[in-house]
Amino acid sequence: MRSIVGWILVTLGLIGFGVEIDNLRRGTTDTTVLGFTLATLFLAGGGALIRGARRAKLPAGLNEGLAVAQLREMSPRDIERAILSCAKQHGGRVTIAEVAAESSLSFTEAKAALEELQRAGACTVDVTDQGAFIYEFNGLMPREPAREAADA
Repeated sequence: MRSIVGWILVTLGLIGFGVEIDNLRRGTTDTTVLGFTLATLFLAGGGALIRGARRAKLPAGLNEGLAVAQLREMSPRDIERAILSCAKQHGGRVTIAEVAAESSLSFTEAKAALEELQRAGACTVDVTDQGAFIYEFNGLMPREPAREAADA
């Protein structure tokens, strides 16, 4: 129903634009600004209704369903390995976005997995001044060269 009303509003908006352009050609410009404004509102409102109707046709929870299906395909061990591999490539420090970009995990899945690893004590979290969470895996950070005994 929303789609039908949306198409009617779009049609009325286009007709309104046509009428106002015709009025401009004839030289009767008393209400041109109001006419163009109303035609624009009709077009915008109709387009919003059409877009909303199309989105409503998607099955509820489609995105959540895909994320859950993907998690089922990967075992917890595979998820940990993907995160640890990414952390190793980045010197032991990763963000959620880096893990998501370099693995088959979504952003939400990567965040949940990293939080779980933090609760398990596998990593610590540092928050930057910009508010980004950086997960630090101390066991994967580069080791400083051992100082020679008392700098002999």
